Amino acid sequence: MSTATITQAQDKGLRHQFAETARTIRDFAIELYAAHGGWFVHDAAQPASVAARASRASRRELLALAANAESHSPALSAELRNIASK
Repeated sequence: MSTATITQAQDKGLRHQFAETARTIRDFAIELYAAHGGWFVHDAAQPASVAARASRASRRELLALAANAESHSPALSAELRNIASK
């Protein structure tokens, strides 16, 4: 029997450098987007009452759509009610 040993270079290769560069660019883009008022900033800055009010409004809209769809598509109506309950 013989044993084969595979040695690999321990230094960072080209794909590691590309991955690190892409990660750095992505982190910078996220910070820039948040600094200029992107989704991340608005979602975190909303008071709880505003978010709760929006949630109730969307739930009412889904239930209204379910009521409208009841006569022609009972399965769709049930699915909309299921989504509204979550």
